[in-house]
Amino acid sequence: MNLLKNKKILLIVTGGIACYKALDLIRKLQEKESHVECVLTSNAQEFIKVITFESLLGKKVKSNLFTLDQEKNMNHIKLATDTDIILVAPCTANFISKISNGVADDLATNVMLASNKPKMVAPAMNTNMWQNKAVKNNLYTLKKIGITILSPQSGKLACRTEGKGKLMDVDLIVDNLNLFFAEKKLRGRTAIVTAGPSIEKIDPIRFIGNFSSGLQGYEIAESLSFFGAKTILISGPTKLLPPSNVEFISVESSEEFLQKSLEKLPVDIYISVAAISDWKAKKISQSKLKKNSAVTSFHFKQNRDVLKSISTHKKRPKLVVGFSAETENLLKNSERKFKVKQCDWMLANKIDEKYGFKSEKNKVFFIEKNNIKEWKVMTKKLVARKLVKKIVSFFKNYKL
Repeated sequence: MNLLKNKKILLIVTGGIACYKALDLIRKLQEKESHVECVLTSNAQEFIKVITFESLLGKKVKSNLFTLDQEKNMNHIKLATDTDIILVAPCTANFISKISNGVADDLATNVMLASNKPKMVAPAMNTNMWQNKAVKNNLYTLKKIGITILSPQSGKLACRTEGKGKLMDVDLIVDNLNLFFAEKKLRGRTAIVTAGPSIEKIDPIRFIGNFSSGLQGYEIAESLSFFGAKTILISGPTKLLPPSNVEFISVESSEEFLQKSLEKLPVDIYISVAAISDWKAKKISQSKLKKNSAVTSFHFKQNRDVLKSISTHKKRPKLVVGFSAETENLLKNSERKFKVKQCDWMLANKIDEKYGFKSEKNKVFFIEKNNIKEWKVMTKKLVARKLVKKIVSFFKNYKL
């Protein structure tokens, strides 16, 4: 469904090599029949000439803070208020720093500061810049003030390195904009999503863990929020920034995952994406275990099953969804888990070098009572979208 028709979108283009992709973005927004206005920073004009944008838009682009328009309105106030959403794409580390600290030294930053409209930024930069703590802190600030971050993708970058920092695919940017305007069909519903790994201590410096990145759970939490659900994200340690507009709870152990989940009941939806350890140390050593000590083996005991505990709880959510990560016998093992855990749906995903923990893509089988469907290989963002749309359909037909 095209929800971008007749929407007023202000596109701010900042100075990065990904500037040229903004032209494709404008074209695709025009195909969606959006009304696009464009602001170019002075740095952006070093990469692409203004006339290129104006030829595509069929109108003047804005860049000068001190120019009065024909109606004698100040550009930054008119642009800040006469729009449905502001999108910054590409968004450089420099621009992120400015808007996170309230700097207003040109037209683009003045518009961002003067506007109370929804805002999205699509960062694009070198991998080391993206991973820099200063940039992470600035992004965290943007999330706290309600700006949606369209996280960059991994791939080959213009600086001839490979890593995360590549501008989100233009089609995905358009999809995110479209989804933003979707009817909030889950408004009034509350959801818990667990994500990331659990950390089970052995001694003060060692633990049992796994390679879960948390990405799939974070994407699901963000999609639920987009559809209007009050979303609580309970996460083990990850390198990810929490999505905007979700309540974020940081945990480590399986016991903490369960405790925080139970504290937040009752809810309508519970989605267990976290890769929670099946075992923990019988006894956590209070001091570092030395390799030359008498310790020759570790003694473990099973953790309480978080998903099953929620599925069988007296305050059981209306919809309980589990994930099953397997390296072999995916369907056989996942079907068994589905029955044991007593959840409503289960998403079985294969863990190998291509998909799962170390990838931005997932290969998923959707399992429900008397039905298994294979989903095509998708990015974790699209898996999240597909799952949340199924959740919307579930509650549309839900009968008390």
